[in-house]
Amino acid sequence: MRARVSPSIRKRPFARGQAGASKSLQKALRILLYMGDNGPALGVTQLASGLSLNKTTVHRLLHAMEKFDLIERNPESDRYRLGLKLHELGTRAVESRTLRTEAHRFLVELSRATHETVSLAVAGLGGVVCLDRVDSRDSVINVRTPIGARFPPHCTAAAKATLAYLPEDEAEAILSIMGLTAYTPHTMTTMAEVKKNLREVAERGYALDRQETERGLSGVAAPIWSGDGQVIAAVGVAGPTLRFRGKELARKIALTKETTAKISASLGHPLQS
Repeated sequence: MRARVSPSIRKRPFARGQAGASKSLQKALRILLYMGDNGPALGVTQLASGLSLNKTTVHRLLHAMEKFDLIERNPESDRYRLGLKLHELGTRAVESRTLRTEAHRFLVELSRATHETVSLAVAGLGGVVCLDRVDSRDSVINVRTPIGARFPPHCTAAAKATLAYLPEDEAEAILSIMGLTAYTPHTMTTMAEVKKNLREVAERGYALDRQETERGLSGVAAPIWSGDGQVIAAVGVAGPTLRFRGKELARKIALTKETTAKISASLGHPLQS
């Protein structure tokens, strides 16, 4: 009997001409959604027939997704099922929604205390995403990452404060996907430089952006910890470089770390003495 295909899967095209739309990506997503509706385990022939795709194409996409633990293959039956990475990502998605609700009031307080723009960043598959942002009328910034957009991972404080605590292979994968674009003469553009900087971030507990994304713009960020001791996000403060020097920088570092400690505590992480 042929497995059921929900209309939302069979008729889920991307907008025509949408920039960056990938036919292979669309097919891979259709496979994941189909398996979610018709699992728990399916073979290549079933998937190809159910989705009207070429068997070679299905096998190639399954093999690619298997490398990222999105798909698991049973070597005895040669059937595929959804991988545990999807559970992890789903858990992070739920955490993100709770996180934004818990963090927003603290972001507002931090923006008022520093008179700067404050952002909340979370790591996801393929990048570090801006989950929330509070703008300050006292801070003129040309580069503002919209909510839902990705931060350049190698040169923004918020992204670096998140990547620094990921497993090295995950951090390197994100850096490789997003690239090491040189935005200013201060931008680090080699993997060795960025990795060294991330180790320093993890050691001192906060990250800095020293005009690495935009001339005249600097920032500081610190990580947010979950109740089980994992870094799940970061809070970043950004503004004119003249206001991120000496005692003023030290004050903003302290305020940012104080804020992330409060958010972490609200998520069940014990306050540090």
